[in-house]
Amino acid sequence: MPTERFYNLPEEKKKLIKEAAIKEFCRVPMEKASINKIVQNAEISRGSFYTYFRDKEDILEYIFEDVIIQIQSFCKKVLKEEGGEFWTLPHKLLDYTLQVCENNKMFSLVQSSSGNRIIGALLDGKPGSGGCCPLKLARKSKNDSQVLLLPDVDFGRGGISVWVKELYQLVDCSSLKADSFEDFQAVFSLCVMNMMAAIGGIYQKGEDEKEAKRLFSKRLELIKYGAAKDL
Repeated sequence: MPTERFYNLPEEKKKLIKEAAIKEFCRVPMEKASINKIVQNAEISRGSFYTYFRDKEDILEYIFEDVIIQIQSFCKKVLKEEGGEFWTLPHKLLDYTLQVCENNKMFSLVQSSSGNRIIGALLDGKPGSGGCCPLKLARKSKNDSQVLLLPDVDFGRGGISVWVKELYQLVDCSSLKADSFEDFQAVFSLCVMNMMAAIGGIYQKGEDEKEAKRLFSKRLELIKYGAAKDL
């Protein structure tokens, strides 16, 4: 992860460096990305780059973790603003995640082998990682080059569990059939999987965003109220 010297930079400078790296990682595969291009676009020296990051993968990890932290902070902010009311969060989280991922070109970056590996490390809650981004990659077959974004929401792992516990403490569970943290984990994981299905529909299947959101809302209603008739 970045050095303390990087974190001490002005916010605008950190943003410029991050945007320069995203631009380069989207231009060519990670393996062919040029640090010289990054430092030119960021208007820093190559020497300065190495006082901030170890290598290209280090700055890519920072990009992913920065997005994760933004999403975590957003969830907490919404729950505080809504007085713990939970069901507003999934809709706002979908819109926010789409916006943040688009701004940071996440759906291009995650499809590199390095991006896939880094996401896996963050999901496993390695030290310094936010560990909440629920994405993994899978191929249709051994001979198929097409990759798919799939939800990966094992909330028992590392940083994920810590983060969800923080959300649980902010939620007013009176509107949930959640008498325990385990119950809340189950509800939240279903909401996240629903969100990832919508995002996958838009970015992997080319679905119209309005239609993907309509289906998201329909699935959310089933999660909220249940699919079974009164027995």
